Amino acid sequence: MKDRRLELWVCLAVMALLLFGNSGFRSLLSGWQEKRRLSRTVDELRGEHETLARELARIQQDPAYTEFLIRKTLGYVEKGEVEYRLMPKSGSSRSARPAGGASGPG
Repeated sequence: MKDRRLELWVCLAVMALLLFGNSGFRSLLSGWQEKRRLSRTVDELRGEHETLARELARIQQDPAYTEFLIRKTLGYVEKGEVEYRLMPKSGSSRSARPAGGASGPG
C-alpha cells in the first residue's frame, strides 16, 4: 500500500515537473492566451469594418447624406447661403475674444 502511494506521488511529481518546469508548456499557455486576445481583436475589427462598409455604401448611394457630411465636416456653404454661428451664452465670452489679446473698445 505504501509502495503504491509512493509511486503515485512520484508520478505526480514527474508530471508536475514536466508540465511546469518546461518552458515549452509555458510558451504553449502564453500562445493560447495571445490567440484568444487576437481573436477578440479580430472580432472587434470585423464589426468596425462592417460599420464602415455600410457608411461608405450610404455615402456613395445617398447624395443628400454626402452633402450633409461635406457641410458638417468641411464647413461647406453654397454661394448665396449665410452661415450662422451661435456663441455660448455665459461664462465663455472670454474665449470668444479675437486673437492678440484685444479686449474690445476702450
